[in-house]
Amino acid sequence: MAAAAGAARSPSPRSEGSDASGSDDDEEPAATATRAELIRGHRPVVGSEVPVYVTLRDKDGRCFEDKGNCPNVRYRWLRGPVIRPCFFHPHKMSQIRDVAKTYLCYCSKECFLRGWHNLPQHVWGSKTDDDAEEPIAEWVEVADTRMYFPGQQDIDRPLRLDIIPLLKDGKDSLVGGMSITTGTVIPTPKEARTRRMISNGGTFNAEWLSKQFKVMNWNVLADLYATESVYPYCEKWALSWTWRKHLIMKELKSMAADIITLQEVQKDAYEEWFRPQLAEAGYEGIFQQKKREPIFHRGKYIAEGCATFYKTTRFKRVDKQIIDYDRLTTSEVQRIFGDPKDMDKGLRGQYDRDGLKQRYNKGNIALAAILEDLNIKANHNCQAAGPNGGHLLCVVNTHILCDPGSADVKLWQAYLLLQMLKQNPINNLPLLICGDFNSTPKSAVYEYLRRGCVPPNHEDLRADPCGLLKQLNLRHSISMATAYETCNRREATYTNYTEDFKGTLDYIWFTPDALAVLAISQVDDEQHLAQETALPSSTRPSDHVSLVATFMFHDAPPEQNETANGQNAAGARLGSPSPYHMVSAGNDGLYMAGAAMYPTSYL
Repeated sequence: MAAAAGAARSPSPRSEGSDASGSDDDEEPAATATRAELIRGHRPVVGSEVPVYVTLRDKDGRCFEDKGNCPNVRYRWLRGPVIRPCFFHPHKMSQIRDVAKTYLCYCSKECFLRGWHNLPQHVWGSKTDDDAEEPIAEWVEVADTRMYFPGQQDIDRPLRLDIIPLLKDGKDSLVGGMSITTGTVIPTPKEARTRRMISNGGTFNAEWLSKQFKVMNWNVLADLYATESVYPYCEKWALSWTWRKHLIMKELKSMAADIITLQEVQKDAYEEWFRPQLAEAGYEGIFQQKKREPIFHRGKYIAEGCATFYKTTRFKRVDKQIIDYDRLTTSEVQRIFGDPKDMDKGLRGQYDRDGLKQRYNKGNIALAAILEDLNIKANHNCQAAGPNGGHLLCVVNTHILCDPGSADVKLWQAYLLLQMLKQNPINNLPLLICGDFNSTPKSAVYEYLRRGCVPPNHEDLRADPCGLLKQLNLRHSISMATAYETCNRREATYTNYTEDFKGTLDYIWFTPDALAVLAISQVDDEQHLAQETALPSSTRPSDHVSLVATFMFHDAPPEQNETANGQNAAGARLGSPSPYHMVSAGNDGLYMAGAAMYPTSYL
């Protein structure tokens, strides 16, 4: 709560017996509070200073920020009564307490009704527990400084900061003060601040240290999608972009990847945050927004898309290509069906150009960058080399349609992507295809990319409302594997973890005949992801989990690599995989994980 500005400036009442000739200055404080607010949300965390911003005004009308040095005011922190968290959303403050049936606390009317009607009796609280709460909602003073670091005793309690102006005699003034109240204090997140690297096994070779390069992929959750209606379990302050952008950048910089592929990057966020921040860390970037109408968000029209960054000390961009799925749909449909006037009557009856356009034109794109390695030269004529003789690498960043009811559209977009890649004129060009594919390992998209074909009885082929899929030859000869399945013999259990969906949607695909995957970063288990119900949370700024993998170019020509049915050659070249082969960190703060060394820091 904050004092009204008018009340803060009103003079204190004078007693009838006071000296009428006395100066007003004797009754007015030398400084008054004009503004007090919490920075980065209203939920304090145990062990971290409660960030507050305070401005004062002196008698001359000059306003200034006070960081605790002004002698004309004093500060007082108070601890309030216990406010239990919501039963269903433990990281949200409760607003309602049921004192008639379940004796539990809830954050909203919806949660209350859910508990009242659905909770079995064995999880109810008891009236005794309810009566055991503090009988009087008292506020107890806990500090007399501007700074305050909450402790364990403050958990589930709000805090209040009083800013009290002082008179010349050192007494408290009755005017000019202000108070701000926080939400309840939350405990420090219990999470490992490192992500262990899972090695692909094999014997350590010191030469690999200079040859390896690290790739990071992440859907960072655009601000325009981060709403309370979609993520009701996440605190409003933890959903705000002003909070999340710092956590995202902290993770990006800590992983120190050579290549970063991001999805759901807003254009304004790319220009104002990602590009300048990552430029300071030595990255250059490219961006392509989706081919959709901008959305009006926070006072302006916003579009989001894919952004790819690369370390300029390791890679130089040779070329860039935008893969527009909508434009490709038009040309590919024309190629498959031909001109409607030339169709036979039966096929013309199946062809609905407007219906196809409405269903398959969704604005999704892929962003391809051809990079030249500045450190490693191609040593065989059959290897793709850049202008300076370095290895070439094609990095594709894509975000496939997310609609669960459009499996045919997702497969169509994957088909278009592979059709474009097959047309690449550079022979033996290594591929990295990263992104949010919105497709699980059981989907037709995954089967198509991994196996080179889709079984005709696959469930995703049953729904083909426009009759387009049955016209396709869903086969390709590009051998591909994913970094996580190669190293760990299975995909990450979760790359997207929300209340409504928990599963794997994101992948780092690569061509194993040209690239060897050395290691991947371990993805958090469900116990950690569910600490605050789901993602995003106060410590994990996106609903997706980032994926990190380390690669190197094969030394041998592609035709000499031992591959079979798209299986990764790295396993044969590096020895038997040992997913959990690790040694402890050395004095230099690096892990040695089978074939390489990796930074210990995660966030």
